[in-house]
Amino acid sequence: MRMSARTRRASLAGLAGTLAGVVAVACGGEAAPAAKPEPTKAPAAAAPTAVKPEPTKAPAAAPTAAAQAGGAKSLPAATIAWETFRGGDGKWPELMIKTFSEKFPNVKVEYRPIALDNNNQQSAYPKMLAAAQAGSLGDLHAWDPSHWQMYQAAKRKIIQPVDELIARDKYDLAQFFKPFIDYQKWQGKTWGLPSWGWTGQDGLLYNTQLIEAAGVTMPDPKSPDWTMAKLYEIVVKVGKYVEKTQGFGLWTTLPGSPGTTTLTRAFNSDKFSEDGKKAILTETAAKEGMRWVYDLANKEKVVATAGNMPKDINADQLFVNGQLAISHQGSLGVFTINRLNKDGALKFKSVLFPKRKDGKRPSELRGGTWNLNAATKAPDQTWEFLKHIVSKDGALTFNTMSGNQANVRPDIMKDEYFKDPNFQNYLENFEGAMVHIIPANLRGTELDPVFAEKGNPWYLGQVGFEDGLKAWNDELQRILDQPEM
Repeated sequence: MRMSARTRRASLAGLAGTLAGVVAVACGGEAAPAAKPEPTKAPAAAAPTAVKPEPTKAPAAAPTAAAQAGGAKSLPAATIAWETFRGGDGKWPELMIKTFSEKFPNVKVEYRPIALDNNNQQSAYPKMLAAAQAGSLGDLHAWDPSHWQMYQAAKRKIIQPVDELIARDKYDLAQFFKPFIDYQKWQGKTWGLPSWGWTGQDGLLYNTQLIEAAGVTMPDPKSPDWTMAKLYEIVVKVGKYVEKTQGFGLWTTLPGSPGTTTLTRAFNSDKFSEDGKKAILTETAAKEGMRWVYDLANKEKVVATAGNMPKDINADQLFVNGQLAISHQGSLGVFTINRLNKDGALKFKSVLFPKRKDGKRPSELRGGTWNLNAATKAPDQTWEFLKHIVSKDGALTFNTMSGNQANVRPDIMKDEYFKDPNFQNYLENFEGAMVHIIPANLRGTELDPVFAEKGNPWYLGQVGFEDGLKAWNDELQRILDQPEM
């Protein structure tokens, strides 16, 4: 039966709405709208119902000569389309296509950049969905798990699992940091290979000169003296010192969702239950973490917030200017601050959060994925190109050329690009970063805005600690109680 144009438009609009949404994230340590593509000084800051993904269950398949030979002309001739909004200025995609063509001249790769509306990353997904509905979506594209899109794409059969291809080629997943492979998994299947990624807002940058001037000594981060209680004490002391010159002791990425996760995890809890069905901000351990940051902001009054910061300056610039002692940042923030600190006047160091009871340092992985179109007519050629762009050279140049932050492989970390000791301190978390909890009903794009809508009044002290936290938690639960998308 032929569908009318009006019906097609209505159907498409409804589907697009489910995949669109505003993601409240932070990038380079700064609370930012989800608008901008995450790894490019990007926003933050990204697993099956619990933090433990299921193991890959790839069937044993006989390797084909084409896949295993790997040499020039080992693949049949084909034309494939690479459709993405993560190409930067286009030079990195050009390089990837050129170097791939040198190995496989029979395969032509068409690069199709997806234009973003006002640099809004969320504008890409409805466009990709529309192309999928029309049958024109490229063979290779990205549905980021950090922005809750991979799960919907898999559920709608827009993308295909790659377990059989991994098994067939005996493809070594150990070339990536394990958490970034865990991030590709859902419902027992692997849906792609890592693109961009970092370990979220899992540390702090601190102005060494202000810390010293305030008479504060930072403990060795590997010692038992490095605790959240000790950090509270340090923030208060340095905050009281810098307030004399209209400065602040601390800035955090709260109330954004990734930052909230890190702070609740620092107190051995989370924002959601492991099954993704319950909001737990008001439960004892999570509440302790929320009290920690609320009191620093509203009792001690040593935190820079939207309510007391100068309107013409952001937190990163405040830090570079010497008006902020400690900034809540992930590894991406090191690159951001270094770009702003061109004259090197700011002297700063990085430190991860204190360890939890289980020995882990709190974090929430942020990351993306490259996916194969379920409808591709050239799966082998597309898979070979996917392996090419996530190779050591592909991942390294994805960082250095495209403006994306792709910290997904151990073998690129000795490159000059990553040499800063302040970045290197974060590598401890790359081996065991904690992935996010997936809402059981897959309504992540509806949940993320709640952190700003309900979290901001609470963080700014416009509502009481108990009442504000309950209202915030209740709204999260209201959405979690809705049917699966």
